[in-house]
Amino acid sequence: MGFNEFTGSVHSTALQKQELRDLLSQAISGKFKDFTRDQKIQAAKKFTDEGFAINADYGSFGFGFITKHAGGFAIHVSDRFQWYSKLGAQASDLLFLGKTSSYFNQLLYLNPVGDTVQINNYQNMSPDSIKNIISGISTIPKKIGELLNGSEITMSWTREWNVSYGRRIFGDSTFSMYGGIGLKYMQGTGYMSVKSENNKLTAISSLSPSFNIDYGTASQTANSVSGTSFPPKTVGSGFGMDFGLNVIIKNCIEIGAAFINAGSITWKGNVYEVRDTFLMSTTSAGMNNYNIPGNLANLMGEGGLMKLVGQKEIKTKLPGMGRLGASIQIKKVAELGVDMIFPFNDEAGNFKKPIIGFGGDIYPFKWLKLQAGYVKGGNYDYSIPLGIIFIGKDGDFEGGIASRDAVTFFTQNGPTLSLSIGFMRFRF
Repeated sequence: MGFNEFTGSVHSTALQKQELRDLLSQAISGKFKDFTRDQKIQAAKKFTDEGFAINADYGSFGFGFITKHAGGFAIHVSDRFQWYSKLGAQASDLLFLGKTSSYFNQLLYLNPVGDTVQINNYQNMSPDSIKNIISGISTIPKKIGELLNGSEITMSWTREWNVSYGRRIFGDSTFSMYGGIGLKYMQGTGYMSVKSENNKLTAISSLSPSFNIDYGTASQTANSVSGTSFPPKTVGSGFGMDFGLNVIIKNCIEIGAAFINAGSITWKGNVYEVRDTFLMSTTSAGMNNYNIPGNLANLMGEGGLMKLVGQKEIKTKLPGMGRLGASIQIKKVAELGVDMIFPFNDEAGNFKKPIIGFGGDIYPFKWLKLQAGYVKGGNYDYSIPLGIIFIGKDGDFEGGIASRDAVTFFTQNGPTLSLSIGFMRFRF
């Protein structure tokens, strides 16, 4: 039985370690420091063609029990949030600078006497002048798909209610095979997929009202959901399944394979598609900090870059993936293993590349388990996870803490800030 287990990480190839730490501390406090114009320009350059990834999993409750003849049963409730973004040069410039982006060659300006005039865009603009800019205007407009070419922004936030069953299919202490299945009811809090390849744009979203986005007139053609709450209101639901097989040889070698997330979610609230039109102008001021997920209004909201069309619903596949793994138990001192994950689709929430990881557990004492490994692929370059778990008498209690990447402790570039923690796991 387990409660309140959390693991999360933030990774960026664009930022240095201290910048990522500052972003995280500002996100926790809810008080972000606004960029100056020069900082906006530098931020746009930093994020060009660089990845930014967030992964967070919160297990609020889990319970499992094993019977002698019928097999094992379990239930688990968890929230999963995943974000990945990679911006092309023009997209990064537009998102951070908004109406003062170099793409807009003209500016609608409010002069000191209260009249609006159209002036040329120019560099080295003073803060006082920026305050008087109403909108940016392009007299030679391009389509959004062309402007965002080479960019990708995906997000998925779901809650899973999982009921699982597994049992031994056949075998004895020399060789045995086990099988399992998990049935999941999915609730969707947010989904977004924005991609532009070869100047062709595809973009859909369905976001809880807790994201606080004003869709303007586009909301008239959508099934609008309003009102903020905690936990956030859900805007979609669906079902999923997991399947797995496990072989145990001589009680020390394990080989496993699984297919995860067969199923789909139907999104029915605040559903929007993007029309690939010419970007003539915008009133968006652009992002004032590195918190890209918290600035979605600059992309999807009224006056943002996207031209939205409301839809009644959309149906998306779950981020399906396959897993293969094997491990060997070395007496009662250690266990070493390898794990591989292969994404089967490019849905929001899935990994961008296959993952391979090597690692192990070492038991220097009955009450202590040390963990370490090496992982490459996914939405990150590579990482070296480390963990420590304390074990109560006869294994009736476990609690631990871990980092998904110890490399961050020794380098400034491409950092991963992470934390995995759980101190409420009990065994009876």
